[in-house]
Amino acid sequence: MGLTNLFSLKIKTEEFDAVAKKPVLLKSLRKLTLHPGSGMNHELDHLTESAETRSVNAKVLLAYKNKKLVAWALLSREKSDFCFARHYHGYEPSQGALFEVFVDQDYRKQGIGSALLKAARRKAGSLRLCVAPWDYQSTRFYQNFSHYKNVEM
Repeated sequence: MGLTNLFSLKIKTEEFDAVAKKPVLLKSLRKLTLHPGSGMNHELDHLTESAETRSVNAKVLLAYKNKKLVAWALLSREKSDFCFARHYHGYEPSQGALFEVFVDQDYRKQGIGSALLKAARRKAGSLRLCVAPWDYQSTRFYQNFSHYKNVEM
């Protein structure tokens, strides 16, 4: 990441329970995802519903560039029944921490996704990150981090 990006990119982490109480932020996150049926939107639905009755074990990482929300990531330890592109059995917390990321297309190739992945890696501690590539481009992105303890979903 260049110096300009380094100084203009801010990453903020919020507990999912707090995010679930912010409808404007949830709407912004949904707008930033690939499409309404994406894994990230599925997880937003599932986790928002769960947050109505209990505390959710997930964090939302928000990436702001010049104060504009340009990307976000989900780091979750909540069971998921979503059928990921290459893994049809969902996700179990015993596998590690589920990590999903989306960067606005206008802000890709600027190190933002990498910064979010590195932040998630720090927050996950010793847990393995379970990554969910959706397509060829995202598969190539995750391959840049083969030295991390990742498992592809």
